[in-house]
Amino acid sequence: MAEEPMHSLARRFVDAWNSRDTAGLDALFHPDFRWHIAVTDHGDPEMRPLNSRLLHGMNLPWGKAIYNKKETIDIFSGIFAASEQFSLDLRTVIASGDRAALELVGDAVNPANGRRYDNLYCYVLHERDGQLVLLREYQDTLLLFDVWVAQ
Repeated sequence: MAEEPMHSLARRFVDAWNSRDTAGLDALFHPDFRWHIAVTDHGDPEMRPLNSRLLHGMNLPWGKAIYNKKETIDIFSGIFAASEQFSLDLRTVIASGDRAALELVGDAVNPANGRRYDNLYCYVLHERDGQLVLLREYQDTLLLFDVWVAQ
């Protein structure tokens, strides 16, 4: 039985990530591709400021919440360069038509401080013309902040 197209796209994305294949990611991403780090509402690129006294003046390492194809490839290349290993373990794919929801576990170690990064992710993917046009990423941002940002 043939695999659903969105299942195949999801697996191709994870395989390209895990092999650090930026050319493969570039081919997989539609020219209109957007990566939306889901810390803001749909279509809102502005990062929300952190409000607690403890985190006053700090923020996550992003300047905005939505990135185009080139910006995404550049950021992913930086992640690959900064960490010798950062893998994604695809646990579940639920697909319908041109959309899929993925459950994944990220696995990395921050080489600057030795902290383990074992984040839980939900990716919502949209496809157009056989390529990914949207990757909306949900994750534990407190873990991200603790491993990659906090002193």
